[in-house]
Amino acid sequence: MGKSLKSCLRFLLVLNILIHGWNHAFVSAQSTPFPAVVFIGASQSDVGVNNNVPNSLARANFLPYGRDFVNGNQTGPTGRFSNGKILPDFVAQNISLPFPPPYNSPSARGAAVLQGINTASAGSGWLNGTNSNLGVVPGTQQVQWVRNWQQSLVGLVGTSRASRIVREALYGINTSDNDLLAYYGSTTLQQQYTEDEYIKLILDTAVPNIRNLYSGGARRFAVTSVSARGCAPNEITRYQPTMRDQCVQGLQDLVQKYNTAYKATIQSLQSSLQGSKFYFADTFTITVDLFFNPGKYGLRHDTSIACCGTGTFEVGPTCNSLSVGTCTSAADYLFFDSEHYTQAAWSIIVGTFIADLIRSLM
Repeated sequence: MGKSLKSCLRFLLVLNILIHGWNHAFVSAQSTPFPAVVFIGASQSDVGVNNNVPNSLARANFLPYGRDFVNGNQTGPTGRFSNGKILPDFVAQNISLPFPPPYNSPSARGAAVLQGINTASAGSGWLNGTNSNLGVVPGTQQVQWVRNWQQSLVGLVGTSRASRIVREALYGINTSDNDLLAYYGSTTLQQQYTEDEYIKLILDTAVPNIRNLYSGGARRFAVTSVSARGCAPNEITRYQPTMRDQCVQGLQDLVQKYNTAYKATIQSLQSSLQGSKFYFADTFTITVDLFFNPGKYGLRHDTSIACCGTGTFEVGPTCNSLSVGTCTSAADYLFFDSEHYTQAAWSIIVGTFIADLIRSLM
């Protein structure tokens, strides 16, 4: 074979690789339905925010938390209240984006935040007073952090691209459960407010915050319902320890009442905020079904018992490397500690709504 023919073939081979490689990159970029993902929330979405909050008592940056967590070169405890990935991780993974970093992390700067941030703080709620003694970042402060992020993009990529990122990003909101747990466990709050009054108080705080995000340019919102908090092992231990095969009905009723009002409020917001799109993800129904019918989803352990320690009360600092009885495989469990779901459970939960979320917001 002549030198000229060999050179020609080598040129065509390289050209083919370059073309197909470029096409692959183009397709991958186009397959991402959102340029960025932002999360606001509490412990179901905290990926390490509280690690960087001075004196915060609501942390999970120690074993056995994170023992099964893998994200590239990152492994082990990160601040996630689970054995591995949680809600925002599975959402990001399903829309082909990197896991959004904690907003207050020293590494969350420059290019690291172009594809989103996470402001979720374990223990927090929409209400500023919820668990304020634990050193948490309430929803209103988280929204201000998101506004800061929106504005910071201009300096990173310019006005035009920043506006597109902000407008087309997915804004996940996963909070309110701690507000409800605080009310259900407090005679003081129950004497001060009826259930309906307290629910209104939460929503009257949520609405202006969501409007604030909209004012900053946000248009695509995914709001999760409160999950089945009455089915958590810790709540069962606290309120009905001898009835472990049932969820705490009073708490379940409160959560359902709130979710109904929350969904109606979100639908009203979409009608009033021009150009906005809202998706309300029902996490309550699936978490009830997971509790009562675990085998249907491949879970093989008593769902009223968590993996960590005795599985009945351990959470946060009481779920640690010295906790006696911690399971060897969390894949069989619904709950990792007495309040928070396992990686396996989160995969199932997100799997029930992610396709519909993408269709609805695109």
